[in-house]
Amino acid sequence: MKVIFDPEQPIENPTSATIGNFDGVHMGHKKIIDSVKKEALEKGLSSCVITFHPHPQKVLQNINIPLLVPIRERLKLLEREGIDYVACYTFTKELSEISAKDFITNTLVGKLNLKHLIVGPDFAFGRKREGNAELLRVMGEKLGFETRVVGPELIEDQIVSSTSIRNFLREGNVQEASKFLGYDFYIEGSVIEGERRGRQIGFPTLNLDTDWDILPRVGVYATRAYIDEEKKESITNVGYRPTFGSDELLIETHVFDFDRDVYGKRVRVEFVERVRDEQKFDGPDALVDQIKKDVVKVKDILAAS
Repeated sequence: MKVIFDPEQPIENPTSATIGNFDGVHMGHKKIIDSVKKEALEKGLSSCVITFHPHPQKVLQNINIPLLVPIRERLKLLEREGIDYVACYTFTKELSEISAKDFITNTLVGKLNLKHLIVGPDFAFGRKREGNAELLRVMGEKLGFETRVVGPELIEDQIVSSTSIRNFLREGNVQEASKFLGYDFYIEGSVIEGERRGRQIGFPTLNLDTDWDILPRVGVYATRAYIDEEKKESITNVGYRPTFGSDELLIETHVFDFDRDVYGKRVRVEFVERVRDEQKFDGPDALVDQIKKDVVKVKDILAAS
């Protein structure tokens, strides 16, 4: 997959493309991407995804939309989908002021060699969101490209969207979030030095420093950790350690049957199921008793998943 960041850089091959934010590259996105790839294969075109960073609402309305994954992960997920090109443009106020007609003419056709465009329902772009499917159809007749609208992806009668996935994560419902994503929700981070309280009570943890915008709701989760590409079963607490009076949000993962020094390493943690709320215990002994019960439950969950 080739990534294009410069809006002036052309694609020589004619393309089948789509435009969107594609945060998380979830099942709704994959439906559109599959259609793009199918058209590309049938018509001898290259497949292309056009996306933007940062989120347009952050630039235009100063609304901080928490992304499901950082932009580098979005690109990795798109590569996993088998896309030929990703045009990843920096979204600026100047870009937002370009008319839809000019963007179609100069960028989609002039630079990205567009021959077929697939968009989702209620798609709009350009200055004042004046670019819609009808304008694309009309201009396509003049400029030599087709436009097709793909309906939303439904799971259990719910429309799959990045917003719905964010809401699931805020509720701690990582199972539904993963169902909508098409993969287990995950975070990555570097292992940093902690207070070693976990080690003192017999459950050493990896403390993760991550740049993910959104985390699952505070609580205890059945997870899988990937360390040096090795998958390990684990239990993760997202929270504040109220038993020890901490007020800092921490991500602590206890990896089963693991006792290596991995400070500074990048670790990926996949969230499988929420086990319980974070609780304040009377002391370390009560906490240890609960952790032992949690570990048994987590191992059962992971064995069945």
